[in-house]
Amino acid sequence: MSNNVVVRAENLSKRFGDQIVFEHVSLEVHKSEVVAIIGPSGAGKSTLIRCINVLHPFNEGTLQLLGHTLTGGSALPPKPVLNDIRTRVGMVFQTFNLFPHLTVLNNIILAPMEVKKISRKEAVERALKLLDMVGLGHKADMFPKRLSGGEQQRVAICRALAMEPEIMLFDEPTSMLDPELVGEVLAAIQRLAREGMTMILVTHEMMFAKEVADTVVIMADHTIVEKGSAQKVLETPQTERSRVFLRRVLNPGTTALDFEPMVGQGGDH
Repeated sequence: MSNNVVVRAENLSKRFGDQIVFEHVSLEVHKSEVVAIIGPSGAGKSTLIRCINVLHPFNEGTLQLLGHTLTGGSALPPKPVLNDIRTRVGMVFQTFNLFPHLTVLNNIILAPMEVKKISRKEAVERALKLLDMVGLGHKADMFPKRLSGGEQQRVAICRALAMEPEIMLFDEPTSMLDPELVGEVLAAIQRLAREGMTMILVTHEMMFAKEVADTVVIMADHTIVEKGSAQKVLETPQTERSRVFLRRVLNPGTTALDFEPMVGQGGDH
């Protein structure tokens, strides 16, 4: 695998019993590339990135990830491989999953201290820098219940970044938020993109995908139906399935997709 390719999925298929989640999925992600995965509900988008993060085994195909090669049809990889992947791949979910009994700061420093064995002083310094980056430096000593949903999701992003991952995965990070809180989370992700973080983002925010992503992937009918540059896929889709999906989620007649930073845009997911 090229040094510039950090993720390569070849003919991945995933089933739960007799139910096909996705099949014959092939995808490459290069260092510092931002890939947005969009598509209708039930297409397998979230399960795909969970397989990439080795939260689920897959049934068929090959996944090359940060120097490791995983094959389908087997259980999860050995613990040393799994631990290496988990420390180098960060993930932010739809739900925030913060520990309610810990302050914002302690939520962020827990994993670096426990997993990476760094000192509390170093962990705190890193956490405070991350909180400042997302505009939450003044919330370090608060408990999650005192934060808005957008603030909690930004803390979850900081918690993932505190492990200094090489790849960040986002699974619909704004889907649980009220519309007025979406923009602050998207702004934090946009900043990561500008700084060169490699990211795979499952999202229903079409305007944001065009603005931040290098590559857009459309999944439908349990497979990838189109992939290419964000502008090409979203403005001039080549497959009829892609056109049908985009017509449903965009205003009729829309061709130019303009994104205004800090403004959330809704959509089907």
